Amino acid sequence: MDGLPGEVPALIEEFISGHVRDVGLPLLLSLRIRAIRSRAWFRLSPIRRGLLEAAIAYMRRGFKFTSSHALALLRGAVVEALTLLLTRSVRFVAYVIGSRLAGRLAPAGVMRVAEVIVLGLQWLNTPTIYRAGIA
Repeated sequence: MDGLPGEVPALIEEFISGHVRDVGLPLLLSLRIRAIRSRAWFRLSPIRRGLLEAAIAYMRRGFKFTSSHALALLRGAVVEALTLLLTRSVRFVAYVIGSRLAGRLAPAGVMRVAEVIVLGLQWLNTPTIYRAGIA
């Protein structure tokens, strides 16, 4: 998230939070493994890391979260970890930006995924003074 323009990390977090619905043990395990491999795990806040580790241990024993507050906290930790993990992928960042721009440019038309990524890459490569706003 270091070299990205100002509104892009918030846009990525909004996109991810809209797509993360069910937080289960397979998601948590794969998220932890992938985040450790890419070193995004260590950029995550220690409280969120502890929450994810405790949730994995709790769910491995066969228990389920029933508290809506606990699920909301867990979902927030997953969204933050995924945001840190996926902002390193230029293809994903270009897709998120391109999908936002495609919704504005062609609301009735359907674009292919490759075209959306190209649109996002073009926006990222445009100098700052010439960029159109995303929001």
